[in-house]
Amino acid sequence: MRNLLPLAALLFLQYTGRAQKFVYDRNPVHIGIVPRVTVADPAEDNYDVKYVKFNLVLGNLSTDLSGDVTTNAVTTVPSFTSYVFELDTLLTIDSMFINGNPVSVTSSGAVRSATVAPAMAGGTHLTAKVVYHGTPLSGLLYHSRGMNSVQDPTTFHRVTYTSSECFGSMEWWPCKQSLRDKIDSVDMWVTIPDSLKAGSNGLLKAVTTIDASHNRYEWHESYPIDYYLVSLAIAPYTDYSYYMHFSGSSDSMLVQDFVYSDSSVLAGSRTNIDSLDTIINYFSGLYGRYPFWHEKMGHCMAPIGGGMENQTMATVLEFNLDLLTHELGHQWFGDNVTCGSWADIIMNEGFANYTQYLYDDHFVSSTSATTSMAYMQSDVKAVDTGTCYVNDTTNEARIFDGRLSYEKGCCVIHMLRSVINSDSLFFTLLRTYQATLAGSTGTISDFKNVAVGLFGASINGVSFDTFFNQWAYLEGYPKITTTWNQAGTDIFIRLDQVGAVPSSVPFFTLPVELHLHATTGDTVVRMNVNRPSQFFHFTWSHPIMSAGLDPNRWLIYKSEGYFHDPSLNTELVIVPIVTATPNPATDDWQVNNVPAGSALQLTDAAGNILWSGACIKTQPVIVPGGRLAAGLYILNISSKGTRTTSFKLIKL
Repeated sequence: MRNLLPLAALLFLQYTGRAQKFVYDRNPVHIGIVPRVTVADPAEDNYDVKYVKFNLVLGNLSTDLSGDVTTNAVTTVPSFTSYVFELDTLLTIDSMFINGNPVSVTSSGAVRSATVAPAMAGGTHLTAKVVYHGTPLSGLLYHSRGMNSVQDPTTFHRVTYTSSECFGSMEWWPCKQSLRDKIDSVDMWVTIPDSLKAGSNGLLKAVTTIDASHNRYEWHESYPIDYYLVSLAIAPYTDYSYYMHFSGSSDSMLVQDFVYSDSSVLAGSRTNIDSLDTIINYFSGLYGRYPFWHEKMGHCMAPIGGGMENQTMATVLEFNLDLLTHELGHQWFGDNVTCGSWADIIMNEGFANYTQYLYDDHFVSSTSATTSMAYMQSDVKAVDTGTCYVNDTTNEARIFDGRLSYEKGCCVIHMLRSVINSDSLFFTLLRTYQATLAGSTGTISDFKNVAVGLFGASINGVSFDTFFNQWAYLEGYPKITTTWNQAGTDIFIRLDQVGAVPSSVPFFTLPVELHLHATTGDTVVRMNVNRPSQFFHFTWSHPIMSAGLDPNRWLIYKSEGYFHDPSLNTELVIVPIVTATPNPATDDWQVNNVPAGSALQLTDAAGNILWSGACIKTQPVIVPGGRLAAGLYILNISSKGTRTTSFKLIKL
């Protein structure tokens, strides 16, 4: 889901160069919604949602709605006594039925409960029907809520549309807002004035005449779908559709776009819409066949600041190819495989941004793609701190932080591609992740485990544990100083690095490319860096004029300078560096290379001492974490004659 920015800001970003394009495609903060880690009430996990049937009456001039929503589910506890769901207090429940029997509803804010009597055994099917009405609170222009009714400022079309990420679904329908419980299938029936069209997920099965001035649009989504991806958009639309064909196959798929009923809008959008078949084909080759190809890839226009990746029917401000490609990438990363928790949002947004990068590289130019990657890398380094993994999922602005969740996530995926050092293997990993977790959810850890399953614990000398710990869960990036010398055909290189946040990552393990320039030719040498100071020796017959790191823009790093040192010709003595593994940990941490005579203290973020220890001789020290709650902790190591060193430890 993208950020809803003011129109002036959107126009500025769209017309100030390609390097800026990733910035305007970020997520809104839903006004009045407090994000959370799990469901609003633990009792919601006492049933597994199988099917949802919507039967609503709506228009495009307001968010006023009425109708009913029926949920089919299966109980997951031995004695099921209460059906708990979420629905905003602005919406009035007229009646409710469980298995056809009327029940009363109690409310605690948006959490609603209906008593089930007699109790149901585990594995029992139930049907819950909620009849309700009301007027959801609409966001103003570019400030989205779960349901919005807004006039497009350019075309003046009025649109009612949903934008439910993270927890906006309950603002317009009675639901269970759990990422882990995907709905197996959905029927969306919505009755609207006959001058309008309603777009939604899946396939349009029928348009039924209700009376002289109303039609009912009947959509069916047959693929598993997460609650926040269920969508509606209602406006005076033109349905512009065609069928595309997948390369090497006779299979075809519907591309369906609901464009404002204005000939100039369609005329200005047609070329980009017609390009979608080629783009979908290309990414089907990289990621695996478009996951919802039995249904469609579609879009509904709405005055939303960018787009929202609603499954099979994204909501978009305009038919800009960068935006369309971002939302297309989400159909794999976000819709087919949804992030398993909001803490793992880079599995949605990082990959959607990387899809934009890959689109640029293939369809525009490698120069354009490199410029975009350089912009994102620079933006990530604008602040040293911050992790891809979201430690505070109560803060929606943090979940959708553009620098960390979008840009750093994208850059880390790009670095992983460099670590693997084979496009064939890299895209095999992406396809395997999609195939393994299709129709379900995945975390950063799940993605790492798929990589380990394919390649083993490490690849090209880089441990997957180390890579993901350093780049996904911890902070900073390497600051590297390069020193070089040449003696005849012997080349001597010393790389000195320090983490930008040394208390989190003292030094990084990663492959680094060195570009050597001579008047008679250039060369690029790949070096595996895994120490704070490291010496490399190789031969090259050309006299060096200059040296530079990372010519192909693979890395998030900062150069601290390049220096020619004529005395550089002997290998360095390596001093062991204190490290903590694993970090993050699910149990204890092992701290390696602790100097003899050191004192250790583990504190929480507030400074409260939780554990103390000592190291008599240089050896690994076990810091107990098994009974600690998930969160951030500080390990202080002090030894006689040296200042205290602090490390950030994460408990999952």
